[in-house]
Amino acid sequence: MTSLYQLLILQFTAHILADFMLQGPQWSRSKETRPLTKQHVWHTLIVFTASWLLSFDPGFWKAAATLAILHFGQDILKSTLQSKQNKNYFFTDQGIHLLMLILVTTGYEHYFGYSLPFGVRLATLATMAGVLLCLKPANIIIKHILDVFHIDASAEPSNKLVEQGKEENTKGLPNAGKLIGIVERLLAFFLILFGQYSAVGLIIAAQSILRFRNTKQSEYVWVGTLLSFGIAIFVALLVSRL
Repeated sequence: MTSLYQLLILQFTAHILADFMLQGPQWSRSKETRPLTKQHVWHTLIVFTASWLLSFDPGFWKAAATLAILHFGQDILKSTLQSKQNKNYFFTDQGIHLLMLILVTTGYEHYFGYSLPFGVRLATLATMAGVLLCLKPANIIIKHILDVFHIDASAEPSNKLVEQGKEENTKGLPNAGKLIGIVERLLAFFLILFGQYSAVGLIIAAQSILRFRNTKQSEYVWVGTLLSFGIAIFVALLVSRL
């Protein structure tokens, strides 16, 4: 079972890289406007390449091609639905991607077998995937959660609030909130891994005081902060079990 878990974590890492780290916002916006664009094709090639390379198994090209084709078809369906209905399908889309990843990867390991060609502990692979998840992907997840619940601070005309996944017109440093969110998630992630739970509480308390503005902005920041730390704590606890 260890080899299967290693392959699953490697493919999850490949998904993070292909769907979040190597796909810019311009590509995502372009794909939302039309059912089929050149960005769909390029993204499919990236999915295949990341999946195949991170398997460290030349024979995995069959499974990587299957995942890429399924990903392409799902992206076409998502773009078609969003261009017509203007709804947020992010979490449904990601859930189906992960389900397909698990099914295809498990099927490949079952029928063809798998062995990582070099010795790496399962916990090490999981930690690397957890760190990547706490970077840009967490920002995007927070943004979509805020969108689903229609949480917005754009009514504040005199300030710019840049939170983990949302950007508003402000006088603040561009993207500072995103960077703060990434740093605080990484701190929380590693503190949880080392069992320093009380230190996480101190960080939450300290940064909430420093970033307090007024009622509306403070509520917006608190939502983003709790989501940010919640993601980091959940991922760290999951990794620590492996």
